[in-house]
Amino acid sequence: MNDDDFLDVLRAAADEFDPVPAGVLRDASAALALRTLDAELAELVESEALVRGNGPLTLAFESEHVTISLEIDGSRLRGFVSGAEGEAVVETPRSRRAVPISDGWFTAADVPAGLVRVRVAASDGTPVVTRWVRS
Repeated sequence: MNDDDFLDVLRAAADEFDPVPAGVLRDASAALALRTLDAELAELVESEALVRGNGPLTLAFESEHVTISLEIDGSRLRGFVSGAEGEAVVETPRSRRAVPISDGWFTAADVPAGLVRVRVAASDGTPVVTRWVRS
């Protein structure tokens, strides 16, 4: 038995004998939502993923102030933003990384699989964030 198998056995035992209470998960989700309480939410307006194969996921978001187009291909996230300058902050549940925006483009490598979102500051300073998407 390797380490991964052993951790799977421990995880299964914890789920069976001491599961996480539903209230804890609900409260944790609510706490994460409060981190962007002051940000304008960019709504998802377009999503395209290849049904077969390992092609990139493309998404388009719009808000009153900015538009953000994302391409997620494995652990690489590339985006184009209009209406914002400076840097884009690529967030996962466990990390935040700022990457520069150059001529509207930004790229983040080694983005862990799972949930991800992007935060930018509009030209007038308004914080704008995309919704969480699964990479």
